[in-house]
Amino acid sequence: MTNALERVCAKLYAPEPAIPDSAFVPVFHDWIRRRVIGGVLLDVADYTHVPGGPGVVLVGHEFTYSLDRSDGRFGLLVQRRRSTGADTESSIAATVRALIEAADKLEAHRTIRGAIKFDRAEVRIEANDRLRAPNNLDTFEALRRMVERAASRAFSTAVARLDLVEGDFRDRAAISVSLG
Repeated sequence: MTNALERVCAKLYAPEPAIPDSAFVPVFHDWIRRRVIGGVLLDVADYTHVPGGPGVVLVGHEFTYSLDRSDGRFGLLVQRRRSTGADTESSIAATVRALIEAADKLEAHRTIRGAIKFDRAEVRIEANDRLRAPNNLDTFEALRRMVERAASRAFSTAVARLDLVEGDFRDRAAISVSLG
């Protein structure tokens, strides 16, 4: 694995919301209209008909935001889409910061306030490049220090533990970060 891994994902988990997924579609459209979060926001897509899929997706130029269940748990997944020329650690930190910003804005949105609360004690970091970062122990070892430093930069608390997310070798390499 090289230090040129820029396409990464970060996910915060939440209990299943008490509102239907369709309630998030107008929220994301509102974000586009009012430019609620940074970057260029392009469109909203509804994939809720896909079991274990990305759910409601807000497509942006730099990041894509989705209410995701692909790993069997509900949460907000942010995927970095564009290269910035940054190193892996900087890409991870920027993605985690975008995730935190989006989670804060989603929790506080006037139409769904109180319906969703993200757990900030755990974040999942995924390498979204199976060629540069195959899902194996070598990738985990190479990513471990970069993820730890990036998470420490993005969160106001220390990293307590990093764990390899076990899965099929065809899945994206993922690390679970527990914050202390």
